[in-house]
Amino acid sequence: MKTYIFLANGFEILETFSPVDVLKRCGAEVITVSTEKDLFVSSSQNNIVKADVMLNEIDYKDADLVVIPGGYPGYVNLRENKEVVDIVKYFLENDKYVASICGGPTIFSHNKIANGAKITAHSSVRKEIEENHIYVDVPTHVDGKIITGVGAGLALNFAFKIAEQFFTKEKIEEVKKGMELI
Repeated sequence: MKTYIFLANGFEILETFSPVDVLKRCGAEVITVSTEKDLFVSSSQNNIVKADVMLNEIDYKDADLVVIPGGYPGYVNLRENKEVVDIVKYFLENDKYVASICGGPTIFSHNKIANGAKITAHSSVRKEIEENHIYVDVPTHVDGKIITGVGAGLALNFAFKIAEQFFTKEKIEEVKKGMELI
């Protein structure tokens, strides 16, 4: 299972690295992708992180999942990046998974992708989501191949909801036990 997680300046650390951690523990190949001018991306907390690769270096068609984290202004930078939007469209058109959390799900509403889908997101973007989608007031939600979450405080729930789509219940329980969650 191969995952690309997109990073833009202003990304939220917990929403990005909770899926990185959980999916790697499950055995996935997880690659962070800079959408900036180089590999160094600044979080919304002003921490500098070095991504694994640049956006122009990936062959996104070989992945099973892309993740759009939140964080301000990271999610705005991602939803306005034509390449990222085109990749999200490709994934949904080709029955592949897209996961997004916090303000990240506005990539769907802002670009009129997957209209009518049931999506959760941070409460601050609810009105925008409701323009073309059905807002679901739950911590995480799966609608077909779209996985969404509400925000940083529930980033681990989001990460495990993603993992549940790809790994067995036994593997998930093993990972949770290793993390002292059960």
